[in-house]
Amino acid sequence: MNLINSSSGNQSDRKSLLSESELRTQSFYDKWIGGKGFRSFIGRLVFNLSGVAYAGRFIKASSLDPQDRVLEVGSGLGQILATSHRRIQSKKTYIGIDISYQMIQRSKKFSGPLNKCNPLESIVASGLQIPFQQDCFDVVLLSHVLKYLTDSQVAQVLEEIKTVLSPKGRIVLWEFKPYPCTAINHLIVRGSGSHRLRTHREVETLLKEKGFQNLQPFHIHTPWPPWRNLAYTAHIE
Repeated sequence: MNLINSSSGNQSDRKSLLSESELRTQSFYDKWIGGKGFRSFIGRLVFNLSGVAYAGRFIKASSLDPQDRVLEVGSGLGQILATSHRRIQSKKTYIGIDISYQMIQRSKKFSGPLNKCNPLESIVASGLQIPFQQDCFDVVLLSHVLKYLTDSQVAQVLEEIKTVLSPKGRIVLWEFKPYPCTAINHLIVRGSGSHRLRTHREVETLLKEKGFQNLQPFHIHTPWPPWRNLAYTAHIE
């Protein structure tokens, strides 16, 4: 099954088209996850644990079915996809895209044994230029991506997601929720190399402006700081 949009170009072409903020984020994660020091070890450990921490909520919030075709934008090490795929016992190919080369390379090492019977595909790509054909996914996961994007970039990512979603497809997203203390928010943004945190109202507005409907908030908790999250499922019109 060929899902790749042939007009999207190869990976090197797409990398040359990354925005300044994306290149900054890419460099941040390549250095953090790809390093050999203690900080990189902790980073990889946190991302590996995310599959266990988040997969159950993703499955429940999205009403995930074994026949669903799933894409994750900003898939990181791929643990959420891999854990969900295993728990659902899906026969479909789950696909993850991330702008971090190190993330994708390490996710392929992890998913290799699973691919013998349950395909998982990971590629270096941008959510601003999702390189897949129209209507080829039933569920798109957008986890901890929004804080790296400007409002116009969020709008573009949501438009890209709408394009690749099938009729009645759904998006599942979550992100860190701002704290009442501005200093804490600045610390989170600086520590993650991101743009800014958004409120529930801001996220709802961005989703509705792009034609997503039936917005349903749900609860998701992070077992490490920051603990505050906002989370939604929504359907395309």
